[in-house]
Amino acid sequence: MNYKRSYVTEEAGRCLFTYKYAGSDKSISYNYCWRHISDLIVKFLPVWIAPNVITLVALIIRIACDVWVAYYAWDMAGSIPRVPCIVFALGYFAYIILDSVDGKQARKTGNSSPLGLMFDHGADSINTVSLSISLVCLVGVGQTWYFPLVLLGLITGFFFATLEEYYCQRLDLGVINGVSDGCLMIYAIGILSGIYGVELWTMEVFNGWSLIDMVCFVFFICSVLTAMGRYVLSVVFSVLNIMGSKAKLSDMFLRSSTFIALNVTFLVHYKFTSLSNWYLRILTIAYGLMNCELISHIMLAHITSQVFNPFRPTIVASCAVVCLYFFSPLKLQVPEAVLLWGLFLLCLASYLEFIISVSNELTTILGIRMFKVKKLTKCS
Repeated sequence: MNYKRSYVTEEAGRCLFTYKYAGSDKSISYNYCWRHISDLIVKFLPVWIAPNVITLVALIIRIACDVWVAYYAWDMAGSIPRVPCIVFALGYFAYIILDSVDGKQARKTGNSSPLGLMFDHGADSINTVSLSISLVCLVGVGQTWYFPLVLLGLITGFFFATLEEYYCQRLDLGVINGVSDGCLMIYAIGILSGIYGVELWTMEVFNGWSLIDMVCFVFFICSVLTAMGRYVLSVVFSVLNIMGSKAKLSDMFLRSSTFIALNVTFLVHYKFTSLSNWYLRILTIAYGLMNCELISHIMLAHITSQVFNPFRPTIVASCAVVCLYFFSPLKLQVPEAVLLWGLFLLCLASYLEFIISVSNELTTILGIRMFKVKKLTKCS
């Protein structure tokens, strides 16, 4: 094959043909609700609709809802009209259903592939960042420390879930999990904000605690117990079982080091920035893109049986430059807005290059098209 590969070696390309997805979702909400809705939709979908088209439509719906919220609260503050809040909840519901439909459509048409898994996972990572930004706007805490806690809570759970899949070669979601059950809280926030207004969340409910204080507390506990805690433990036990000694746990911490450094850098930038709140969304998107790229590299390593290298040049260089900027005389010489826009454009270009290159490599190796079905088969 003459196609120049940047991310997938010849050996890794051969592993793509033997890859099989393994996982399960034991949650009550999925097995008694979401699964049946998606099964019903798939029955009426034509077999010529490619699964990746469904994934793309779902992501466009989600981003469109977030853009509408951003129109009223670009600086992460301000009152949002009730209609966008309701539409946000409905758009997220559509995303969750379509996120299940795409995989079922792939199996129905015989178009399941590692490419589809990569595309679906990439869409989920983008959704995680975009969702967290809109969510804090809907409850009026976009300019408080609740914002980075919510953002990092969602991203950390997603990162370690992906790392678990990398080490364990499968992803099993528990009876209560953030994917299928956590969405219920998000629906409720959108609907309640739409009915009663964003001001609802500042209402005091108990001993000086506002409603949003209690919601964020519950969110944090759920994140620790059902996401970060479970996934971290799964990765630890997986590493012990596979590698045979506690000394090998250093491998897990090494592969998590860039993620930890990246998000500590985000907190430093968030804490010491002197820019107005208008730039806060740009700052968040920049670091969100770096997280998305890092998580996508884990998934690529998983489906190709490659060793995951966490030290991505763009991410390491960005963290180093930001830390150097805030803790050296460089801050006096370069306007922070220039640094931030440069960081944003670099992260965007790096992630787009990764998406385009990997998509081209995988479609070439597998001999398939991104948004067209490989073949038509009878419905199973």
